[in-house]
Amino acid sequence: MRISVPTSNGLLLDKYGKHADSSDMYNGNPAVSFPIEIQNVPENAKTIAFTLLDFDAVPVSGFPWIHWIGANIPANTTVTIPENASRQNSGNLVQGNNSTAGPLVGETDPLTTRHYVGPTPPDKNHDYTLSIYALDTTLDLKDGFWLNEFYHAAKGHVIDKQKLSIISRA
Repeated sequence: MRISVPTSNGLLLDKYGKHADSSDMYNGNPAVSFPIEIQNVPENAKTIAFTLLDFDAVPVSGFPWIHWIGANIPANTTVTIPENASRQNSGNLVQGNNSTAGPLVGETDPLTTRHYVGPTPPDKNHDYTLSIYALDTTLDLKDGFWLNEFYHAAKGHVIDKQKLSIISRA
């Protein structure tokens, strides 16, 4: 599989992160998800899933920060997850909880906890890991699933997995 997202000079476009216009923010967070194009999806894939994690957050928060997770996107040989799919539910995706949903942050608004929360690196540019999974099945997940539930459900069903590093500026 080949993955692409919009960047400029090697950085995620500002509209999807910390420097987004106030109209593209929700609850103090970047809320407009970036488009993702996935090419060369295996022909036997039934669905696509993804995770967007910030491992550079470990020294800041103590754990990798979950920015967005989604599953059960119908697979074709090319899959486009359109801009703002998180808010508009374009692409028929089921979305899991991000790190704002956990008890450490304590956010309770599902428009924040179960959707894209864009990069807001507090200390320096961070390298975000977008992982794309081609699966041979539709996973038994509902909106608000946790990352570990995704990993358990996907076990034994991953046909292909690719990663893309995305840098977002502080």
